Amino acid sequence: MANEHDDVGTVQLRIPPHLPAGEPTVPTPPTSTPSPPTPSDERALEQASRSASRSILTPEEGMRAFEARRLWTFAVALAALCTGSFAIVLGLGGDPFGQRLHLAGLGLTALAAGVYAAAYRDPARYRPNVALVVIYTSMLATGSGFVYWGVFSGFFGVVTVSGYAFASGATRRNVVLATSVSVGFHFGIGLAQAIGWLGDHALVVPSSSFSPTGQLVMLILLQVITIGAIAGGRDAQAKMRTVLDEHDAALRELSRRDAQLAEAHEAARDARGLSEGRYSGQLLGRFRLGAILGRGAMGEVYEAEDEARLGCAVKVLAAHLLADETAIRRFHREAQVIAALDAPNIVRMIEVSPPDAAVPFLAMERLAGEDLAARLKARPIWDAREVAPVIAQIAAGLAIAHRAGVVHRDLKPSNLFAALSPGGETWKVLDFGVAKLSTGDATLTVGQLIGTPGYMAPEQARGEDLDERADVYALAVIAYRLLTGRPTVIPGALPAMIHEVVFRMPPAPSQLAVVSPQVEAVRAVGLAKARGQRFATALELGAALTAAVDGRLGADVMARAAAIEARTPWGQWGQRPERKRTLTD
Repeated sequence: MANEHDDVGTVQLRIPPHLPAGEPTVPTPPTSTPSPPTPSDERALEQASRSASRSILTPEEGMRAFEARRLWTFAVALAALCTGSFAIVLGLGGDPFGQRLHLAGLGLTALAAGVYAAAYRDPARYRPNVALVVIYTSMLATGSGFVYWGVFSGFFGVVTVSGYAFASGATRRNVVLATSVSVGFHFGIGLAQAIGWLGDHALVVPSSSFSPTGQLVMLILLQVITIGAIAGGRDAQAKMRTVLDEHDAALRELSRRDAQLAEAHEAARDARGLSEGRYSGQLLGRFRLGAILGRGAMGEVYEAEDEARLGCAVKVLAAHLLADETAIRRFHREAQVIAALDAPNIVRMIEVSPPDAAVPFLAMERLAGEDLAARLKARPIWDAREVAPVIAQIAAGLAIAHRAGVVHRDLKPSNLFAALSPGGETWKVLDFGVAKLSTGDATLTVGQLIGTPGYMAPEQARGEDLDERADVYALAVIAYRLLTGRPTVIPGALPAMIHEVVFRMPPAPSQLAVVSPQVEAVRAVGLAKARGQRFATALELGAALTAAVDGRLGADVMARAAAIEARTPWGQWGQRPERKRTLTD
């Protein structure tokens, strides 16, 4: 199979020089005066981004959200119930000791529940330890209620129902503690009354014909009922967790398929019209051109043969750019870039057309195999142990380019090729058509946004000057795509994609696939929005991923990842720079 090293999907947008560097920009007509995005514009961009790349709620987050809302509802109901019961107990009278004890328990519980309901109405503020204060304070109303109403009264039913509700959402540890306290209160008070240690202060007391032994047996049966109700609550929680797990798995698969469908639509759109090209069958220099392999903004790539019928690939400058001196210079610069990069992991240059050629072309080695984009169509998700060696080989090629002062700027799956040879498989970096040289090419791309939006680094999306860390970011995006089955930014409206690249972290890899914490940490550092927080080189990224797969990632990388996640958590939007009131040139 021939190699396909075109620049399909690459965008080149003019960036007005007076826009602030921290703001994402979108293409505007040359005669228009750009204005900064307003907060409503940003909300619209984020909404568009969310519609294409929805955050996934994990089962843990779902259970936490359910627990937060359930606890708040429980607190409201508890405050209302204790307040109403306070008035009822005052009116009923009864034994003064039991009445005062129960009134104190009801008052404290109503106060704690009311304060919690007022302070934690927002589920995002939910704190399990604070919620436990309400739960254990309610035990005061429970214990004092057994003393006032009686252990064999209908008050026992209220406790049983509350126990079921509590157990359906709380952790195992808290359920065990609460059950122990509730059972201890009920059985202890009942036993103390049965053997005469505690006087009869209750409104409902056993008759004289109800022997202590009978009371003891009844108390044991009631505890069985309580424990059964709590076990039922735990079973309900387990079933809810199973449903959430199944729902989460379905959402992950839908999200992955949505992303793959968007990528497929984009690839199908770019691939329309491939086969016969403008120059198919013609002779350029010593090369006879055949079927077209790829088409992009800068040109077309053809399969070809030389005079000795040796296969190669020829890239021809697009017809509409033949009169564009800048495009011609950039096209020839690509030849200079590739010719200077003699490395096993970079496509090899064979010949370049002379400067005065009517149709500029580049002849490169013809590779047998397939690109990474094709492999991803056949198998969307890869195991980390398969990903690490691929990233390591690509990093080796990038290291050669970076040492030569070249930043690729357009790494993506279609520009990475698995070349087959008798010695095995070698991954090669293709298409340096939009590469940036450290010297000599600044005027070719000044004020332009160049690259493929979904694989751009944030500084690249802002139109800033780039260094090799832009390629490190793109390589991390590719690794994320391999590990999770979806890109960091789902293809969609260009302004929304650019906005998301600059400001939003993608969903955590562990939410989308089976990924270890160490591998996820490497992804966090590689995808850091601030270039200074990323790995300094592609080799460093490759080495870190290999170490993470082997379970020996250094503590320093884990700490860097934690700091990055604290600043911009997975799936969240980062902070925007403060906006100036006016724009000046």
